[in-house]
Formats: sequence, structure tokens, C-alpha cells
Amino acid sequence: MATALAKAADTGTSVASAARIEHVSKSFTTPAGQQLVLDDITLDVAPGEFVTLLGASGCGKSTLLNLVAGLDKPSAGTIGTDGRPALMFQEHALFPWLTAGKNIELALKLRGVPK
Repeated sequence: MATALAKAADTGTSVASAARIEHVSKSFTTPAGQQLVLDDITLDVAPGEFVTLLGASGCGKSTLLNLVAGLDKPSAGTIGTDGRPALMFQEHALFPWLTAGKNIELALKLRGVPK
């Protein structure tokens, strides 16, 4: 996406975001008090862009995905999407009996993309 934003800056055009996460924080109440899980996260995802969240177990990856999917609300900040339904996998979503190419073909077929 940095490339898309750089091109937009060079040409004076804007790039629409498929998802925009602005200053998002999330905390949960525990018996010990408030537990801050996400702190001031800002991220733009361009249309068609592939983004991967990496981090240790318990660092907030699933929490952020749940916020973007609308399954939970941030404690602070805003999340905007282009309004289309999306599916986000936390684990690989490939059929192990298909080749990588056949997995891609299946995904395109399910989206109705002609051969």
C-alpha cells in the first residue's frame, strides 16, 4: 500500500481505503482491573491489498480482526470499511488435497470470476 499512497501523493490523487483503522484502542475488564490489549493502532488497507497480522499469542491480533469485522467495538478510535462483507481467516484456509493453483482457481470460481 505504501506504493499506492506514494503514487497518489505524486499525482495529487487520493486512494480510497477498503478499511481504515484510526487511533483504535481496546481494553477489557479483568478481576485485576483494566487490561489494555490494543493501544492507538492506525492502519489503512487499500482495495485489493493483502495484509497479514503477525505477533505472539495474546498480542491482540484476534481482537483487532474482531473489531474490523464488527464483532466487537473499540474502546477508543474509529474503524471504517467499504461496507462489503469480508471473511478473515486466522489459520490457513487452503484445501491440502489441492495444489496452490487449484486453491486459487477454486476461490476465483466461488467469486464468479470467469476463466
